[in-house]
Amino acid sequence: MADTAKWITRLRNSCPKGWSVRNMRGKVFLSVRSGKGGTTATTVTLPTAWAADTVPETVQLITELHKLVGEGFDLRDAVAKSTQPAAATRPTVTSEWPVLVEKFQADREVLAPVTETSWKRNYKPFLERIVLLMGTSSPPANARALAIRLIEPWAEMPTNRGKAIKCLRLFLEFGVEECGLPPESWTLTDRAVKQLRGAKAERRTVATITDAEILQLLDSLADTDAANRWRNAIQLMALYGLRPEELNHLVVKQHPTTKQPALFCTYQKVCNRVKTKQRWLMPLPLTDAFGEQVDWNLAGAMAIGQLPLPPLADKYAVRTFLERQKYWLELKEQYTACGEWVRPYSFRNAFSLRAHHLGHRNDVICLAMGHSLSTHESNYEWARDTSVLEHV
Repeated sequence: MADTAKWITRLRNSCPKGWSVRNMRGKVFLSVRSGKGGTTATTVTLPTAWAADTVPETVQLITELHKLVGEGFDLRDAVAKSTQPAAATRPTVTSEWPVLVEKFQADREVLAPVTETSWKRNYKPFLERIVLLMGTSSPPANARALAIRLIEPWAEMPTNRGKAIKCLRLFLEFGVEECGLPPESWTLTDRAVKQLRGAKAERRTVATITDAEILQLLDSLADTDAANRWRNAIQLMALYGLRPEELNHLVVKQHPTTKQPALFCTYQKVCNRVKTKQRWLMPLPLTDAFGEQVDWNLAGAMAIGQLPLPPLADKYAVRTFLERQKYWLELKEQYTACGEWVRPYSFRNAFSLRAHHLGHRNDVICLAMGHSLSTHESNYEWARDTSVLEHV
């Protein structure tokens, strides 16, 4: 009995901090505690016997497991890696990772067409970093280690960090299912995803600027040809509730009933594999400080070629121009103090609120703005506290 006590003590003293062993039906049962105060425990039964003559073998195995867990392996994956015959845990040739990315992109196109913009925003930067990391002299050895390295550039950017983890998981699932990556090393578990993705970024409230503020912004612009082109663009966004991108997709058509010029938007936004429909646009005149509606016959002006627009090839052109305007920056500061975010979509929010104040039906507003009722109710302003106070 004394000899037995000595080897058990020696075995337990050889375990790293937070690691402990005990007998489980003649096998070594390993428990690993982590987290604050060691509140989280992961356990596994090792393939070694609970016996004095297996102590050196068990200590060597536990030492190897501790090293692998430190590199990012889950405990069970570490045991599988240490006790199974050696196998390639990643493509053995650096050039195989770019090929795997190409196959993944082709697979995504088959499952659901991905727009160029969506690919650049949600996949390309993360896949390029994966290829870069796996091409180094000491590449990550498993999914968790790769994920940790992948998100480093976006550590302080919750939204992009979440996109990176989502992209990696889809990529590795494809690699495991279609290209032979070993699942014991290249499966990103739910637990790892939750830990590495972190908390989601707090959603910002888009500011709904007033008609008076929009008109003051327009008045603040310089009286030059270039500024007048931007004035036309801002008037279009304000009057019709346009997305900035839609300035590139406007045509004039004859109104089916009145036969007067009317604007039609050919832009189709892709959202969750569904395209929005092309649509007629509904003008909602702004109200000035005297309570009078401002008359902008923009459809008529465009019909005769008298509504020149600025260069809009750059998708951020509108934002870039506005960020250079003193009054716009004042609005941003003012609304930021109230916890709201002034951006080009603020013109669209203002259109939404104006439409509701004028009593238009929800279905009409949604069709005019080119989105669903659920999107409208969850993302756009349709009522304000001042609406209640008017009746108090």
